[in-house]
Amino acid sequence: MIEFWQKREPRERWVLIAAALVLSYILIDTLLLQPFKLHQARVADQLEQAQDDLDWMRQAITRLPPANSKPRKVVAGRVITFLDQQITRQGLKSNMQQMTPIQQHSARLRLTDVEFSHLLRFFSAIAGSINIEEIRILPADEAGLVNVSLVLSNGQEPT
Repeated sequence: MIEFWQKREPRERWVLIAAALVLSYILIDTLLLQPFKLHQARVADQLEQAQDDLDWMRQAITRLPPANSKPRKVVAGRVITFLDQQITRQGLKSNMQQMTPIQQHSARLRLTDVEFSHLLRFFSAIAGSINIEEIRILPADEAGLVNVSLVLSNGQEPT
């Protein structure tokens, strides 16, 4: 190797040194710097997503009812009326196929082609006032829609 180097003219040596430097830079950039930059960008994206999630959770906490507040129960005979009001408020009236009273304290409800997010809002609206005794959720023909069959009760035993 030394003999090869000594046989070269000074101009050739400088060209070989420059080529070696350029090749070294390309190898270091390709094998070390680029993977590091990609990893750093991924971590920054994950951190930004986690910060967005944290901000959303902080906002959601402010909307929760206080821990010491007692949910109100629906009195007997008004389960159907309460459910009808909540279905109307949540915009699910067009999805309601059937609502049948069961004695004075319960009702059977069937909803079709309901957006799952609307169903969750409905559950949130009745939480604490009405108990879900039975539930069956089946996917509808269209993505994001479900068919629901519920038995709801005010938690009181029949008299």
